[in-house]
Amino acid sequence: MPEPMTVSELRTARADCKRPTAPGANLGGANLWGANLWGADLRGADLRGADLGGADLWGADLRGADLRGADLRGANLRGADLRGANLRGANLRGADLRGADLWGADLWGAGIVSLGETPSGWTCLYPTPDGWHMQVGCWRGSPDDLRALANNLNREWPSGCDRAERGRRAKYLLAALVHVDLITEELADLVPALAAKWGTTNGATDA
Repeated sequence: MPEPMTVSELRTARADCKRPTAPGANLGGANLWGANLWGADLRGADLRGADLGGADLWGADLRGADLRGADLRGANLRGADLRGANLRGANLRGADLRGADLWGADLWGAGIVSLGETPSGWTCLYPTPDGWHMQVGCWRGSPDDLRALANNLNREWPSGCDRAERGRRAKYLLAALVHVDLITEELADLVPALAAKWGTTNGATDA
């Protein structure tokens, strides 16, 4: 097996037509902000406290990676393999988790809860310093935003659906929101803890 790439090599790998590869590497605190890491092999890597804000991690292999306290704001994690990854305390504000594989992961410890497939797409809940957020297919917003959509069948969402189909989908979304309410009540201290660590978008340090 080749030696894991350094931070500098990871940053330039795609430009050199190479796959970013650093399985098991110690990359704690690394600055990989905005890095092009799609399809990267980062299995078991220590990425505690790493800056991965805005990084393209589409399809990346992050199985068992330690991402505690990592900054993943705005990161593209579509289709990433996060099985067994530890995301405790990570900042996922604005991250795209569509299709990410969380099977077998410690979802409570990670702070990301997969709510499974609905007719509107794969659904998950995750905390950010600004509050709880959800992803349903390509839609992202707060639980309250989703509740408003599900309760107003006159809204043109999802696009291309008639009122009857929106009503059918709304039943699944409202059922998911019952689960969400239980989780957010049980983990009420999580968002304030993230806000204290990362700050909120308005500069506050508590939620």
